[in-house]
Amino acid sequence: MSEMVLRRIWQTTKRWRWQSLALALFFGFALLSWSGDSIPDRNAAQSFTSRAEVRQRGAVSVRAAVLTDDESQRYFGASLADHGIQAIWLSVDNASESQLEFLPIVTDPEYFSEAEVEQLLHMWWRGSANALVKAAVAEAPMPDIIPQRQAATGFVFTHREGGLKLFGVGFETGSEELLFRFALPVRSGSYAIQQVDFTNIYPPGSINDIDLATLREKLAKLPCCTTNKSGTDDGDPLNIVVIGQGLDALFPFIGRGWKLDEPFDLHSAYRTIQAFLFRSEYLNAPVSPLYVFGRQQEVALQKARNTVSLRNHLRLWLAPFTVGGQQVWVGQISRDIGIKLTTQVWYLTTHRISPAVDQDRFYLLQDLIMSGAVSRFGFVKGVGVSSMPNPRVNLGGDPYLTDGLRLVVCLGTPRRAFDQIEFLDWEHPRP
Repeated sequence: MSEMVLRRIWQTTKRWRWQSLALALFFGFALLSWSGDSIPDRNAAQSFTSRAEVRQRGAVSVRAAVLTDDESQRYFGASLADHGIQAIWLSVDNASESQLEFLPIVTDPEYFSEAEVEQLLHMWWRGSANALVKAAVAEAPMPDIIPQRQAATGFVFTHREGGLKLFGVGFETGSEELLFRFALPVRSGSYAIQQVDFTNIYPPGSINDIDLATLREKLAKLPCCTTNKSGTDDGDPLNIVVIGQGLDALFPFIGRGWKLDEPFDLHSAYRTIQAFLFRSEYLNAPVSPLYVFGRQQEVALQKARNTVSLRNHLRLWLAPFTVGGQQVWVGQISRDIGIKLTTQVWYLTTHRISPAVDQDRFYLLQDLIMSGAVSRFGFVKGVGVSSMPNPRVNLGGDPYLTDGLRLVVCLGTPRRAFDQIEFLDWEHPRP
């Protein structure tokens, strides 16, 4: 044979080898996926229904449980986790005289429909088992309507989260909205908030309940800013105050797409660096510790874009006083507009904030108003003006500009339209 013919045969053989390898890998992954699936097992329900928690309002009670990845795979016969789906089981006892209309959008604003789940779980290698999986999914959703004096059970297909699942279960009766809130642990992953012992932040009996006038005075006298751990240098301005009933104050944030942060550890540091290098998203990226009242934040929340460099984030600290029995959270909000390298922390990266922190304060006000949870809001002094040409800077050396006011937002139920919100006529932001 000529050298050219031999070369063509070699190239063809090499191409076949690569194609064969690709096919082998494909079938290998398919086999692994298939081997992890099984026939749907309704008996698996016992493991999650037995640990369901109960909430009750009047004559309506709701039980809820978040399925683990293994439980959902056993119950539905296929892996929901592979598609970023997490099933929540609900059982509703409507002993009232009103018909209930179920509102799954309250549980997850971007929940998955059963048709989407069926399509995602359909795999050609399952053969006839696809029909069993499809039937299990088709029968799963909560009914749209729960008649008076009847009960119903079903699932909501939500986005997968780890550590702690905060969600609401909502119904419309025709005359009012019923809202039930749950904060349930999930057996995969963790969030920084789970490491906080809220019961021991302040000694028993040390919390004073005050009125609104005293609240205004106390908030104006708080420090202007967060600090470093030693308290020697000022950081981001303390420009927000959130008033609500315990962890219930977090639900309006979660409903508007805010995410809890993961704790700082080797895993989260690796994911942060990876997201920084590949410009990818990291919705639960850790938030660096800042200090108020001599301790780092109890809660950090963020709204991230599709790259880890860009996000709106906030930190909250529980204050040593309440108002009208409601807890007071003091905090700061700023917008991250980039990431830079630093030697100040062991994970070697930090975010750069936008200097226009009052815009971020206004963003939060809009967002919470859209949640329907704001009952009143206003502004108090306490931050101090920071302006050009010599603005103050945070611990990372980033300058910020502010009119010096703190936003105060009171949260509660029921939902309120904008014209039903009370304005606290204390201070007025500059145009």
